[in-house]
Formats: sequence, C-alpha cells, structure tokens
Amino acid sequence: GINAEYGEEFLRYLVEHNGTANPHFLPQHKILCIPQARYDLIVPLEYSTVMNKDVWTHINTSVNLLGSYDSASDPRLQTSAIRAKEWFSEISQDIIDKLYDIYKVDFAL
Repeated sequence: GINAEYGEEFLRYLVEHNGTANPHFLPQHKILCIPQARYDLIVPLEYSTVMNKDVWTHINTSVNLLGSYDSASDPRLQTSAIRAKEWFSEISQDIIDKLYDIYKVDFAL
C-alpha cells in the first residue's frame, strides 16, 4: 500500500511547487488545448466504461469507449478507490485544500 509518511511528503512537494515541479504533475488545464478546441465531452477514463450508454445517447452513436474497469462494477467501489479515500482521509486538511486550489480547474472540466 501507500506509505502515508512518504505520500504526504509527496503531496507537500506538489503544493510547495504549485504542481509545476515536474511536467507529469502539471494541472491538465495548462496542457489541454481548451481555448483552441471545442470539447463536447471530457470523460474520465476510469468512468468511461460505466458511462458508455450516457455518452452514446449524448453523441448519438454506439461507439464503445475504452475503459480501465469492468463495466459491471462501479469504479468508486474499486479497492484502489477505497484505499485512496482512506489514505486521503489521513492527510491534513490544509494540504488537501491547497492541492484542490492547484487542480480545481481540472476537476471542473
């Protein structure tokens, strides 16, 4: 599992560098071509299989979306999601708030 001490240290690192110390951890809204492109939908990959029918209806097609989860299970109930929720519950609220401020536009997408 995740070592909480090192995990929180990593999150502090992200906060101290405002998410920009490593391009891999940049907020996505700084990388995506949001102003230059029109997106009808932005679907998190981890939910794409579960959301297939909703997306099909919206775009009026039967294209099958790739997904990282079995369509029979809710991604929010996956063991990894539950463990992440438990782990984040141990992180100080100050760190969580600062991370949210850095990445909030990504969540709004």
